[in-house]
Amino acid sequence: MATDNIGPVAAERVARVMKAREAPDKFARVTRSMFVSGGPDAPLVTTRVVPVERVVDGVRRHDYEIRVDIDGARLGARSAPPPMKARVVTDRIADVTAHERLLSAFVPEHLSVQPRPLLKAKPRFRMPARLRPGVKYETTVFDPDGRSEFRDTSYPWSAFGRCETNLGPFSGVMVGPRHLLTCNHGIDWTPPPGFDADWLTFTPGYFDGDAPFGSTYATLTYVVKKNNNNGVSDGDEGQFDYAVCVLNDRIGESTGWLGARRYTDGWDGSAVWWHIGYPGDLSSFERPTWQSGIALDGHDSQDDTHQEILHKGDVKPGQSGGAVFGFWDGDVGPRAVAVQSWQNDDTNGASGGGDLVDLIIRARNENP
Repeated sequence: MATDNIGPVAAERVARVMKAREAPDKFARVTRSMFVSGGPDAPLVTTRVVPVERVVDGVRRHDYEIRVDIDGARLGARSAPPPMKARVVTDRIADVTAHERLLSAFVPEHLSVQPRPLLKAKPRFRMPARLRPGVKYETTVFDPDGRSEFRDTSYPWSAFGRCETNLGPFSGVMVGPRHLLTCNHGIDWTPPPGFDADWLTFTPGYFDGDAPFGSTYATLTYVVKKNNNNGVSDGDEGQFDYAVCVLNDRIGESTGWLGARRYTDGWDGSAVWWHIGYPGDLSSFERPTWQSGIALDGHDSQDDTHQEILHKGDVKPGQSGGAVFGFWDGDVGPRAVAVQSWQNDDTNGASGGGDLVDLIIRARNENP
């Protein structure tokens, strides 16, 4: 494991750290969960596979429509994934190096590898690209906007995806075979009786409704403190705005996952960080964006254990929970150090520190 005083490499050197490769022509299982309301007897489900003709970039693809017919569903009734249990963790892990295997990235053999997203997409703006003087906009994008939309499903971009709860869509990333890193404030902490949090779904590689790796839902979440869900970052919430969710399916074995590392203020000022999320202004939370070359600045008056990490990366609502990550020499894949948390008209704030890493270790140890 690299020592804390050795930071990640600059974006232009990532191709040397993580070598590109093509994907083998392999096929595997994809699971996508859906929920319906019914009666005391389970609905009857039948499926059909319908070939779809499609040519992409001049190449004929073999796509299929999967038709699912459900007999016995209650029409007009809404249904949702089950709520979650939660564990509020207050003690810290003293020796992180003993858990290095839980903090390393994983690259699936069946995926191609690209050091930066190659399959870009044209943005569909929902707000003006240039702001008019005297007009107030809800924005924290610093001109020029450094975000680019993409639809690449090679590793590591395969590990990023869109979360959704009662509070709306936001962002997250896989950090284990069934372990999701995201923001605390995206979780609905007002669940039905007997649960600690309401439902959360995760779709890695989500793009315009497409789910190339399927989708799943969370059953348990680890946090240090619960967010009050009032829409703003109050008190010390910006220092604890991360959560590690245990998912129902081992979807990370298909997508791969990122490693993690404790952020240290010794890395302040180095423009070597990346961020990926699903902004609402470019495509209404439907497409991911990436940005590199971001400099971070850990809050000077807060301990490395849990701190707000300031930056001038370009973010909008929906990018919350998206990982801030870097690439290190000697690692098989990138490592996350924080997640996007809040923004104002002067700066943007991510949330990270030692507690974020502790939650990943505990979630993976207790729910492998």
